Amino acid sequence: MTSDLLLRGGLVRTFDAGLGNATAILLSGGRVVAVGDDDTVSAAAAPGTPSIDLRGRTVLPGINDAHLHLAWYASAGPEFCVNLAAAASLDEVRRALDAAPPDEWIVGRGWRETTVAEFADGRATPSRAWLDGVTGNRPTVLHHASSHSVWVNSAALERAGITAAIPDPTAGEIVRDAAGEPTGILVESAQELVAGLVPQPSREERLDATARTMARLNRLGVTSVTDPIVPPGLWQDYRELHAAGRMTLRVTALLHWNWPSPTTPVADLIRALDSTDLGTGDDLLRIGGIKLFADGVPTHCTAWMHQPYPDGGHGGLVTAGSGDPDRVRELHELIAAAHRRRVRVQVHVTGDRAADAVVDAIEAAAAADPWPDARHVLIHGTFLSPAVHERLARTGTGVITSSLMRTFSGPSMVRIVGEDRWSEAFPARTLLDHGVAVADSSDAPVTEPDWRRGVATFTGEPGPNPFSLLSQDKWLSREEALRLWTTGPAWLEHAEDRKGTLAPGRLADLAVLDRDPVTASGRELLSARSVLTVLGGQIITSSQIEVDG
Repeated sequence: MTSDLLLRGGLVRTFDAGLGNATAILLSGGRVVAVGDDDTVSAAAAPGTPSIDLRGRTVLPGINDAHLHLAWYASAGPEFCVNLAAAASLDEVRRALDAAPPDEWIVGRGWRETTVAEFADGRATPSRAWLDGVTGNRPTVLHHASSHSVWVNSAALERAGITAAIPDPTAGEIVRDAAGEPTGILVESAQELVAGLVPQPSREERLDATARTMARLNRLGVTSVTDPIVPPGLWQDYRELHAAGRMTLRVTALLHWNWPSPTTPVADLIRALDSTDLGTGDDLLRIGGIKLFADGVPTHCTAWMHQPYPDGGHGGLVTAGSGDPDRVRELHELIAAAHRRRVRVQVHVTGDRAADAVVDAIEAAAAADPWPDARHVLIHGTFLSPAVHERLARTGTGVITSSLMRTFSGPSMVRIVGEDRWSEAFPARTLLDHGVAVADSSDAPVTEPDWRRGVATFTGEPGPNPFSLLSQDKWLSREEALRLWTTGPAWLEHAEDRKGTLAPGRLADLAVLDRDPVTASGRELLSARSVLTVLGGQIITSSQIEVDG
């Protein structure tokens, strides 16, 4: 590995407005020191500096996934969890569960109502009775692909003491049949009733899995991620990985203290903020703020929407309170408590009515205590009222979109909100046109973290289902879409002076691709490979590329 490196003979897309494109780049001391033509940059290199002939390949700033649950994604690996994402029928679910590791509990992840044929066509619904026939007395918990519900069997319900007499928790639902008995589906905070009972991997297993997952992301050209739900225990895991020199990604952590409950009481938040050192960290591992939840998700009819769902409901906020006015007040107090302490807030919000409420709260906090560079963020911003775009721009509030959900969640969303409303989801084009700061993300393990698919989606390439395609008036240019994975996340992290572009003084994070993602065809883009990934000037992955000297 080396921290001094000259790359020449290629296409360097700096994404810096003043530099434009170049053919060579020089790295030293973990930073970019020169960008330009081959002769000029080569002349700036010290004698003996290792070099790479790019042979026409393309250099990009390191990919930055603005919303990726790194530890969750690691724990969704086959050594810990049955992968149900590809299960197209109940028979395939059965076969997957039959092959589960011989642990006390069976844990699975990734099922959706629209991918399991019997659920999609209405022949069956997820039930503990069916699951009991497959899993018997082994307690079983199967996480929905959205991470906003679980499907459990009778043994798990019994372990958790969940009966017909147990009331629904705040901001959650124990789904019940006509007789009032639990069906086996636990929504939002009701997941917490079972989640705490599932045995967890050992510390060594957790750290090893996370390190492996970092390496997997590196091979895609990823050098930075924001992990949006980091409880104290996970923060300690990251610190241990950092201390051991095992971090191959830059991780920005959003602290959260209540998951799997989405509800954070104001008093709890204030205690946590006042007892936590939020200034710790460096360019490799740092705290970027906190994560809050405003509502749920449209697929579960828990996103707070202006227009009703097919059942007539509108969803609701998941903040504490006995009714909408109380919950709105609580939302305002949560955001104000963080804002007053100069803590950046990223808020999960998917419904348009919830987004209005969050922006109201941000505006009220700013009016009471001006903080011009707060850079609070809406996570997902799935559905937004037309009037909110200008307000986002005016308050400097960013949005982290989820383009990959158009591929993975399209059929589920259309089933609930209809094609017309779904066509307006994740309005990156409109947000950019209004001057709103936007970053894109995978939300892995909700989706697979393939930035290439995200770029293709926002630039109008057809996807694997008809509901992933955007109308032409909503397309981005390739460079705009790539900026959502580079410069956009850096700005939201307040790190635009350190990463996101390849300019002198920036961190030496980059990916060398075997083709130019700006000019490649859609098929070529989706098969583009990172043949070299560099973090802080250190080569962390390489394939079919040679270093001279």
